[in-house]
Amino acid sequence: MIKNDDLVSPYQIAMIIIMTVISVGVFSIASDAANAAGPDGWLMVAFAGAVNILAVLVIVILNSRFPGKTFAEYSQVILGTILGRLLTMMFTIYLIFATAYVVRSFTEVIKMFVLFRTPTEIIMLSLILVCTYIVRSGVECVARINELIFPILFIPFLILMAFGLPSADFSNLRPFLQASPVRMLSAMPALAINYAGIELALFYIGFMENPKKAYKPAIAAVLFITFFLTIVTALCIAAFGQNMTAYFLWPLMSYIRLISMPGLFVEHLQGIMLSLWMLSVFTNIVSVYFVMSYSISKIAGTKEQKQYVLPLAMVIYYFALQPDSLVSHYELAKAVLPYFIILFLYIVPVILLLIAKLRKLEVK
Repeated sequence: MIKNDDLVSPYQIAMIIIMTVISVGVFSIASDAANAAGPDGWLMVAFAGAVNILAVLVIVILNSRFPGKTFAEYSQVILGTILGRLLTMMFTIYLIFATAYVVRSFTEVIKMFVLFRTPTEIIMLSLILVCTYIVRSGVECVARINELIFPILFIPFLILMAFGLPSADFSNLRPFLQASPVRMLSAMPALAINYAGIELALFYIGFMENPKKAYKPAIAAVLFITFFLTIVTALCIAAFGQNMTAYFLWPLMSYIRLISMPGLFVEHLQGIMLSLWMLSVFTNIVSVYFVMSYSISKIAGTKEQKQYVLPLAMVIYYFALQPDSLVSHYELAKAVLPYFIILFLYIVPVILLLIAKLRKLEVK
């Protein structure tokens, strides 16, 4: 059961979902969408968001049947101890790879635009160790960090994006609705990685005093994520066209470079962009990192998760170093992570909810 002092408010649930999802993927989502659906890429992003509203509803319904319990605990109630722990272990392995992907992506971007000569290992270790300090403080600290950074990140981010509107040619978004429904469905795995993080609600809703209050904040969070990612994708395609957008590795950075503001005291706006983005990556890693350590504590049957945080730091660091190049890093991530995301965001919650209903399992 969850301790009384380890509670998360409904507002904090929304902040955790938003800050976890919008991190590394915001740079590349326009490229993925343009590759998948051409000029209809921005509609593809909106369609994926609509699907994720249904997914988060299933997650809230499932968690509402087991108040005071997280996925690591009620999966053992539904499936039995052995199968429940195996499923939680699989979820933890997925999160380790996902965190390693975010850490490596963060490092590559920072090395390319800011710290050209700093060794990769130093950047990685610095990021992981700072996150370690927060995670050891517990779920309340993690929730407050997300709550604090949200307005600091998104208010200037949206203002900065608006300055690029004169460079956008919205005729590049035409013709509309050229991608067939079959093409949109087949493109879902390619975009799934950009919505990774919603599945963490399987754990964080368990820290709410009343899980039924998670409906509105969870849906509002997915709506905000969908709106934000759709706007980013539409602006990038409008600025560069579908072919150039699909060609770029990080279209959003290229979009920021287009912004010209004579007389502005800051010459390189991508520096501001990177500073804001670093906050998003930090909250993403912290939120996922806590779930990893908490899951392992439940698999091992221990009360605290603190003792697993430092060992996990070394595991994340090891896997983040494995890809020998940026290209192989992205190829490996896109070959593995989308299917884990589809499994734990769409398939596993539905199966667990159906089994719980059939067996009439719930905590009153």
